[in-house]
Amino acid sequence: MVHKATNPRLCIFAPQSSLVPRRIVTTENKNLKNKYRFVLLNDETFEEKFSLILTRTNALLFAGILAFTLIFLTAVAIIYTPLKYFIPGFGDYNYRSEIIRLQSEADSLESHLEARELWLNNLLMVLSDSIKPARHTSKPPPAEIDISKIDLLETNAADKDLRKEIEAEESFSLSIVPPLGNPAVEEIKLMHLLPPVQGYITEEFNSSREHLGIDIAVKQGEPVKATCDGSVVNATYSVTEGYVIALQHKNNLLSVYKHNARLLKKTGDAVKAGDVIGFAGNTGETSTGPHLHFELWHEGRALNPRDYILF
Repeated sequence: MVHKATNPRLCIFAPQSSLVPRRIVTTENKNLKNKYRFVLLNDETFEEKFSLILTRTNALLFAGILAFTLIFLTAVAIIYTPLKYFIPGFGDYNYRSEIIRLQSEADSLESHLEARELWLNNLLMVLSDSIKPARHTSKPPPAEIDISKIDLLETNAADKDLRKEIEAEESFSLSIVPPLGNPAVEEIKLMHLLPPVQGYITEEFNSSREHLGIDIAVKQGEPVKATCDGSVVNATYSVTEGYVIALQHKNNLLSVYKHNARLLKKTGDAVKAGDVIGFAGNTGETSTGPHLHFELWHEGRALNPRDYILF
C-alpha cells in the first residue's frame, strides 16, 4: 500500500552560487569610474580635432595638482622676489633703520630751513630800512668807584640765593665729559638722560668693529625704561636683533633698544622718561644671553652712551 502524506513539506534548494556574498558596488563609486569623452569638432565639417577620455577621479586629481602648483608658485614668488615688501607688516629691518635715519635728517633739514627763512626775513627788513634805529640818549657818566673800599668777602642775600641755585643744578648734572664745542652735543649732555636698565656692561661701544652701542647684561624679563621723553618711531621684530624699539627725542636724538623679550609700546605712542617700554630678553640670532643692546644716535651719527649717561 502507498500512503499519501497528509502534511507534505515544501523544500526549496537555492543554487550554490547564490549563497556566496557579493561585493556591493554603490552608485557613487560607479559615478566616479564612469568615463566621459571630451571632443573638439569642426562646426562646419564635424571633423574631430581633439578628444580626451576623462573620469571624475582624474578630473579631481588634475584640479588638485593645478591648485597645488599655483600655491607653490605664489609662495616662491613672495619669498624670492621683492613682492614680499609690498605685503603690509612685512619688511627688512635695514630698510626701517634707513627710514628712521632719513626721517631724522628731514627733521634736521626742516629746522635749518626755518632758521634760513628767519635770516632772510631779517636781511630783507634791513635792506628795506624797515628796522627803526635805536635812539641813543645821553646819560651822565657813572660815578667813579673807589676799588679800595670794596669788600670782596661781603655778600648780600641775592648772591647767596644765586650760589645755592647754581650748586643745586650742578649736583643733578649728569654730564661727565667736557664740552666739545658742538652746541647740539652740549644740549644733549644737558638733557638728563636716564639709564634704561641696571646691570653690568659686557661690551663697550666700538665703532671700528661696528658695535655702535653698549651691551648691558641683565636678568630675563628686566623692565626696560625710556631714557628720556619722546615718541616711539619704530617697534618691530627682526630675525637678527629680536624685538627692537626706537624712541625719537628732542635735539634730533634717537635711542634704540634691542633684543627685548616683549614690547609694551607701539609706533606713535608718546613716552615719558622712566616709562617701561618693554622687558629685556634674549631674542634675535645675534644675542648670546639675556641682555639689552642700547644705542644713541644724533643726526645719523652713533654716540657712545657712556659719554652721556652714568651707568
